[in-house]
Amino acid sequence: MDYLANLNDDQYAAVVAPIGPVLVKAGAGSGKTRVLTLRIAHLVNHHKVEPGHILALTFTNKAAKEMRQRLKPILGGRLQRLTTGTFHAICVKILRQHIEGKLGHYTRNFSIYSGDEQEQLAQQSIDAAPEVSPDATDVNDLLRRISRAKSRLQTPKMLLATAENSNDSWIALRYRHYQGLLSESNAVDFDDLIQLAYRLLSEHEDVLDAVQQQWRHVLVDEYQDTDPSQFSLVRLLSEPVGSRPRSLFAVGDAMQSIYGFRNADHTIITRFHETFPQASVIELKTNYRSRQPILDAAYAVIRHSKAVIPMQLNAHQQKQHIDKSVIFLQYQHGKEEAQKIAHEIGLMTNSAENVGAFGDVKREGRRPKEIAILYRSKFMSRAFEEALRLLRIPYKLKGQLGFYDRAVVRDLLAFVRLAVNSRDNMALTRIADIPKRGLSAKPLKVFSVEAARRNLAIADVLGDIMILAQLEEKARTGARQLHQLLARLRQRIKNHIGPRELLEDILVQTNYMTYLEGIHAKDAEKLSDAKEHINELMLVADEYDSAEDFLQYIAIMTSSDDGDDERDQVQLLTIHAAKGLEWPLVFVVGLEEGVLPHERSMATHEGIEEERRLCYVAVTRAAERLYLSWCAERSGGASNRNSKKGVKGATAPTKRSRFYDDIEAYGQELAARRSTKQ
Repeated sequence: MDYLANLNDDQYAAVVAPIGPVLVKAGAGSGKTRVLTLRIAHLVNHHKVEPGHILALTFTNKAAKEMRQRLKPILGGRLQRLTTGTFHAICVKILRQHIEGKLGHYTRNFSIYSGDEQEQLAQQSIDAAPEVSPDATDVNDLLRRISRAKSRLQTPKMLLATAENSNDSWIALRYRHYQGLLSESNAVDFDDLIQLAYRLLSEHEDVLDAVQQQWRHVLVDEYQDTDPSQFSLVRLLSEPVGSRPRSLFAVGDAMQSIYGFRNADHTIITRFHETFPQASVIELKTNYRSRQPILDAAYAVIRHSKAVIPMQLNAHQQKQHIDKSVIFLQYQHGKEEAQKIAHEIGLMTNSAENVGAFGDVKREGRRPKEIAILYRSKFMSRAFEEALRLLRIPYKLKGQLGFYDRAVVRDLLAFVRLAVNSRDNMALTRIADIPKRGLSAKPLKVFSVEAARRNLAIADVLGDIMILAQLEEKARTGARQLHQLLARLRQRIKNHIGPRELLEDILVQTNYMTYLEGIHAKDAEKLSDAKEHINELMLVADEYDSAEDFLQYIAIMTSSDDGDDERDQVQLLTIHAAKGLEWPLVFVVGLEEGVLPHERSMATHEGIEEERRLCYVAVTRAAERLYLSWCAERSGGASNRNSKKGVKGATAPTKRSRFYDDIEAYGQELAARRSTKQ
């Protein structure tokens, strides 16, 4: 059985484990995907299982595709009969085949709603309520509560029965109305796919029999990311049938459970042996990615966890002269952090004669794509984007918009652009109804047509009496207000006001912060992010004396460099977006209390525990070098709210992250042990 060659003892034990409930606790970089795919191969080749009787569940289409690619050389044409896919994709398959005539009025050609469609239905449900929400629940909050209920398999009736207050009852009734609207449209949302599939299987024995007859062996990737509904589905699908035992093979790592905000429940994997008492539990502790000092740093963080059982990993190759695999960095402030790290990356990617400031290694030939900068919050990317661009180092902002592409930044810059250039119709179109002033598409078109007829800018006709007379009162009032605001801003430009003062005036005159608080009233994270982006923009504006220079700088920063190779770029991304990825060189920045761990997570034990796992994930992305940095002062995020208001470039002192201290202390502890042995 050649496919079993080159497995280590633990990997081999997992692949050939007896059929039954099996949990593989796969540490970071321990070869979990290899074990999962070879388990499938072993079922087919050794146990003579028909591939069509195997179901492999993943959380991403990419993972499902990679699994099939690895199996193709082993299974050949038999691979076609194997079922692999995400939870949602598999549930669609089940529902399309069996839902008609069994659940409500749904037919097999039901629609799947997401995004805007869900928001529209939620808004309709809110509008149809006989009374307003006691807690002013908005669309986003309603959808979040509905999603959480569905992840726990709670129907509207169940949610209503467990309501603890009047707002909970209101949400349960809106949930019921929302589901009615979906049903009327023969539609489901993404959370319904799992909930309805579970309901179909649990309420219709013939369907469960058919599905269990088809899929007799169930495998699950990233088991630590399952929510209660997914767990219930897996348990139901893999139930023993007659003399046939439960065949469930789950692979995961509780230490990397970081999606609690998506309803994932890390206790599902930690309770595996309690749920399935006959389970075999196998640990994969050999790491094939990182050097031992990096794994020690990861253990230093996770060993203090009270929520998951820490597992210490061992590097496959114990290389010599790797005492500087983990490098601690301290800077005075965030700008210095970004500039010096960007400078060091420039040295890494140039010739070997440029000896880096941090290290002991030859860095000749380092490619930008071998380097990643990881941070906790999205707003932190701005300083690194600018520092890398100024040094002409190609980079990719992975999994998020560039700083200057974010809506809140583009809104404010549109006002500045109009103050500088009244003919900027694109800018005016963007902010005409931001905040809401009655200038929606219809009245704006009246101004646009008339401006085009007169060969004028739209801004130039906002105060025209003849055009205003054609509008409804709200639009007429809004147009006058915008006309007056733009006139004020242009006058302030003439009076040589600085860009920061101009932005502050825009915020006050438009009540923009109130507008943000309104649209994100029930989404604290989005509101916090928006405010942090504004703080960052203010810091950039501080550096320029005129609005014109400010806009020119941003235009240069946001324009694409023609020579950038998208396949060879330094990667900038949040830690959440980095899960499952790896790089030779990784910078984990912003290791301060209130940043990592995040201020919103510090209020609860559960929050700190998830932040600890998040830091563990960040550390284990590095293969050769891990750089950990913190700043004595920071001018963004939580720090900015504590800084002196209105003071140019104001910063606030920070406290070093407990995780940074954990890593440093454990490193000293290990060094002391080695010294004692010598």
